[in-house]
Amino acid sequence: MTEASIQALSLVRNPENMKWYVVPLIVIAIYMYIVEAENKNWSAILLGLGFWAGEFIWEMFNALVLHFSGFAAMWSTPGGDSAYVIYAGLNIEIAFFFSVVGLMIVKALPEDKNLKIFGLSNRFVIPVGFGLLAVFVEVCLNQCGLLVWDYWWWRWPNIWLIIVVYCTPFYLIARLHDAWSLRTKKIGLAVTVCLAVVCHAIFATTLGWV
Repeated sequence: MTEASIQALSLVRNPENMKWYVVPLIVIAIYMYIVEAENKNWSAILLGLGFWAGEFIWEMFNALVLHFSGFAAMWSTPGGDSAYVIYAGLNIEIAFFFSVVGLMIVKALPEDKNLKIFGLSNRFVIPVGFGLLAVFVEVCLNQCGLLVWDYWWWRWPNIWLIIVVYCTPFYLIARLHDAWSLRTKKIGLAVTVCLAVVCHAIFATTLGWV
């Protein structure tokens, strides 16, 4: 097992590093959703929360890669100044970032679905643009040693798979915003949250794999 993996596992759900700045992060995230509720922007709220729940499932999958490989997760967060490491590759700071990403993408979409940006659909350019920005941030974190990539096919300069993993769900958020009714989005949110809770209960609480 890699050094980064061992260090990340030693910090998983250890409350000793908890910091006060987590409190304003909670307040900011809640405030953003309250503002959208006040504006009745239910699509953004449902997709934002659904994406967040899906991110937890994805992070558990990454932790399972570490468990079954006995070598490393695809990415890991072995400390730094994180207040709390939830899974091997997910800390509380990243979790709060993803709590508002879906909200941010939907709010950035113009009401006019046919509006072109650089001759392309805004429903493609905007989520892909956000995806590329997120990849750039991850590369910076990796170069600083805060985010570790141990597999050759998932690290600089081989970042094409990382680009696909970011841009695809961001693009799907834009598509689902237009394609799904509010009722369907509510069902999708409920299913995703339930799946995230069940996966955590099995893989984290019961089996201790993540």
